Amino acid sequence: MAENKELYSLPEVGAAVATLSPEDRELLDAVQASPFRLTEPQQFQEFTANIDYFVFEPNIHDLNDLGWRYIAQHIDMLLPPELLEAIDPVPFGKYAMEDEQGFFTSYGYLSLSGDEWQHEHVTDRPHQEAEKKPSIRERLEQGKKECAGRQTQPQARGKSEPGL
Repeated sequence: MAENKELYSLPEVGAAVATLSPEDRELLDAVQASPFRLTEPQQFQEFTANIDYFVFEPNIHDLNDLGWRYIAQHIDMLLPPELLEAIDPVPFGKYAMEDEQGFFTSYGYLSLSGDEWQHEHVTDRPHQEAEKKPSIRERLEQGKKECAGRQTQPQARGKSEPGL
């Protein structure tokens, strides 16, 4: 975790981490304790916009817990205690962990939600300025001009059906 301390000492990373709520800070700690750890300062700056990229379950600490969570999510009926006692949740936990590509950390269970990571768009490049889309107002004004241009053009009048 020494590399985390080095990253946290960078001003942009420190500023991004300082703005996190306690819950989001706990998520970040879990992420940093997993193979999903953030390694670039920009990722820390984008983290608040990507909270939903991760699924963090702080109450899940082992395959037994994960298996019971999986069973609860996939069984639609209430089972009597005799049947619950007969269930070994560990294989269900292994399956869920493989399926979700999740990891256990000292903070809880962490997996990816399937959402795309949202990158900040840097607008300091000149070619991006040229690609700027027109505003809604500009598009509406352009549309009005096009409609007005069509209405002033006389339409050819003729027979609506072909003559024989």
